Amino acid sequence: MMIPAGIHPVLYSFFDGQDRIDRAAMARQVDHCIGAGAHGITVLGLVTEVHKMDVTERLALVEMVGELIGGRVPYAVTVCEPSARAQTDFARAARRCGADWVILQPPAIKGASETDLIRLFGSVADALDMPVAVQNNPVNLEVSLSVTGLVALNRQHPNIAILKGEGWSIDIARTIDASGGAYSVMGGHGGIEFPALLRSGGRGLIPAPDFLAAQVRIFDLWQEGSEASRAEAWAIHRRILPAIVFMSRSLPGMLCYGKRLFAAQAGIVAWHDRGPALEPTEFGLAEVARHRAEIASALQPARASAQ
Repeated sequence: MMIPAGIHPVLYSFFDGQDRIDRAAMARQVDHCIGAGAHGITVLGLVTEVHKMDVTERLALVEMVGELIGGRVPYAVTVCEPSARAQTDFARAARRCGADWVILQPPAIKGASETDLIRLFGSVADALDMPVAVQNNPVNLEVSLSVTGLVALNRQHPNIAILKGEGWSIDIARTIDASGGAYSVMGGHGGIEFPALLRSGGRGLIPAPDFLAAQVRIFDLWQEGSEASRAEAWAIHRRILPAIVFMSRSLPGMLCYGKRLFAAQAGIVAWHDRGPALEPTEFGLAEVARHRAEIASALQPARASAQ
């Protein structure tokens, strides 16, 4: 089974003036991510604005991105449909569009028990012939699993061995330990605790692409394993951490300012914000510009030392 590692950014959705997915902007985004060293690409996360799309548009986007990637890097698709049957059908469609693995997201059903979630995830995973991950985000999603629930899920369905874990790094470490290392954990939340995640045994990140080049560099340095390389990784993380915190305050804020930060890096100069959307302020845009400069400067010592 393919086990992901490294940085697998979740793509933003860029819309044109007719409020349709802008293929040219999406192509530029995909090419920029691959050029910046992404180890894989993910789509239909929260920053993809799935909450503003119907199932037809989500499937069209999955197909489009699969075509744009063209097998150059592994492709993951988040599946957020409201029932086991719908998740199974969507995951199979994603497979036909080139997805290498899927990430099952809990349906937004208040009051669902851990037993309900384990049953749902398990039935979907049992019906698929591809690697399956589950997303556990107790901060941004209404439904999540405890460490005990995650361990039970893996024991009952061992083919669920990948976790997009977006909780506290301490809970992620507990999950890895309690499962006997059965879970390969990919973190999220913009990489706010990235070095701690790697220290706990995590394998990488599934973040928004705002800090991609810096986070690829952090991952590569950590993999080198020397005291000097890990110290450099920590230094880069500390430099970009204020920007990560700024972008992590809220999902609407990330879609407003994070998308603009990324677009400036990727050379995407025009798009339409699909409403409802937060309007950028002059102060907010100035902060984006400041953070962009800080991100660029964070990599300069690494580049200089490599020459």
